[in-house]
Amino acid sequence: MRTIIHNSSVSTTPPRVNSQLQLVALFAALLLTTFLSKAMDFNAGTYYFDNSKVKFSSVRFVAGNSAASTTFVLQMDTVEGKQWWQFALSKTLSDVDYYAFIESDMDADTIMMAPELFFENLVEQQVRTSMLKESYAWAYNYPGWVFCPVFNVAQCDGYWRPTNSYNGSPSRTVPVIHINTKDSTDIASKEYISANIWIDNCDLAGFESLGTETEPLEMEIKGRGNWTWLTSHKKPYKIKFAKKQSPLGLTKSKHFVLRVDTQDWSGYLRNETGFEVSRLLNMPYTTSQLPVEVILNGEYMGMYLFCEHIRVEKGRVDIVDQEDNETDPEKITGGWLLETRGYESTAYHQFENNDPNGLHYFLESHTPEVLSEAQSSYLANLISKTDSCIFVPEKNDRGWEQYIDINSLARFYVIHEIMENVEAFDGSLYMFKEIGDSTKLNFGPVWDFDNSYAEGTTQDRFIYDYTYYPFLWIDEIVKFPRFQEEVRKVWKEFMQMNGLSKIRAHAAEWRNLIQDAEQADKVRWRTYASAHGENKPAEFLDWITQKVRWLNEQWGEKLQGDVNGDGKVNVSDISALINMILGTTEMNEIDADLNSDGKVNVSDISVLINIILGIQ
Repeated sequence: MRTIIHNSSVSTTPPRVNSQLQLVALFAALLLTTFLSKAMDFNAGTYYFDNSKVKFSSVRFVAGNSAASTTFVLQMDTVEGKQWWQFALSKTLSDVDYYAFIESDMDADTIMMAPELFFENLVEQQVRTSMLKESYAWAYNYPGWVFCPVFNVAQCDGYWRPTNSYNGSPSRTVPVIHINTKDSTDIASKEYISANIWIDNCDLAGFESLGTETEPLEMEIKGRGNWTWLTSHKKPYKIKFAKKQSPLGLTKSKHFVLRVDTQDWSGYLRNETGFEVSRLLNMPYTTSQLPVEVILNGEYMGMYLFCEHIRVEKGRVDIVDQEDNETDPEKITGGWLLETRGYESTAYHQFENNDPNGLHYFLESHTPEVLSEAQSSYLANLISKTDSCIFVPEKNDRGWEQYIDINSLARFYVIHEIMENVEAFDGSLYMFKEIGDSTKLNFGPVWDFDNSYAEGTTQDRFIYDYTYYPFLWIDEIVKFPRFQEEVRKVWKEFMQMNGLSKIRAHAAEWRNLIQDAEQADKVRWRTYASAHGENKPAEFLDWITQKVRWLNEQWGEKLQGDVNGDGKVNVSDISALINMILGTTEMNEIDADLNSDGKVNVSDISVLINIILGIQ
């Protein structure tokens, strides 16, 4: 094994790997970074570690390249007048694919003899790791930057920022949420801690402040999310008010979410657009969200999406709230609020299942949360019966419609096709069922569009044709003619309302609403700034337009040239097209762009005239 050592004493005798390895995780502040296809470099210069939260008595920097079996250990020195430690590199340290700042009395030889065991042990102790895309590597460190742990506990990650920068300040163009935890405790886990909150409407029309700085409201807060919680330095949170509130006009409840959407390359459009399509297609409930800026324990944390939490409650999933541990045969028929998972979790009761095609998945029960034997049996039997009716050779059979509401599934499916959400029928898939023997599973509410228009997707395929994620039921249900008929009905509804134009209009309003807050957020979180380029929103909307065009070719019935939708192609369509071009009537891009060049202009009038004359 080749070693590189600076400012460390190295023995020529290989040390024995001893029980000290078991103690490392208790004293490590870790950023373990693994790139998908490219390691990172630490260029020559001085780097700093902010010790103000973790308060280590000594700090060492450990880094290396696992493939090359190269390890680097460096003792850091204090910085006079600051709670910082520093180290200097005389030359570039290249191809680093893991690094950590640690407090440990383990000798450098021991670390270097077994670096894989060193880091593996940290991970086994549930130290959070950061998986970063290659495109973010450039943003992570520069000479003169300081690494800032996020939490005041050993098992933490953190972020790099310039030493001469400041954390920024809110734009105050959206409401500002002030949260103060008890004793300024860091929110370091998914367990609630006590806090208080007040919301400043910043004198913005349409919003009311809630509480005040001197009289805040009591609440609890904890970490939330899966991938984002593990990998993002800007953390998402779940909050619970002591009493029900309707903050900023959202549905009255105790429960709300602060989303971050740090990896949303579309300029914060993916989830909001998905919610808007759900509203357009009249899903029973669609969660609402608002852009806010958050100040946590006096520190500006950037722009968040303040969102309603999906739960059984009036104004949200409005069904009977089934009691935990219920045994009554009638009452265990509902209400149920279920969510699919591709992995095992202990957060809620899970039902583990394999469908007849071999798909292994977990079904979580959000309501009820604690299940009696009778409830568990009912749920298992319901899913088993549904499976047996879906996976049949005769696709004209309608048995599956006894258990699934076909219209809700068609709407849910169309939403996710428009959004090119390849994860739609894997994780974060919600279903609900009202009480009663004859009630059915309804799909929704929609929630997670983080994988919409993901890398590698195209706009000329159905989402179930991808193999990125498994698909619960949908790849089998699309084979039923009755379902395809229902999908075409929903699609006709979307096209008749000029759905694409409404999506574009809503996106423009949303981008205008968040633009200043987003810029302030980029100052606070330089790491994620590159994900939100100026042209990304337009690119995202172009992709949706392409997908809607392709879906219309698959599901649409309209005559080419029937711009006004009256079932005929004549001079009245020319008049309608001219009015769309002039902006005097609402644009229907799919039907008006007759030459399919992505624009609606006079060249489309020429095409329309040729259609009417029979030339084209």
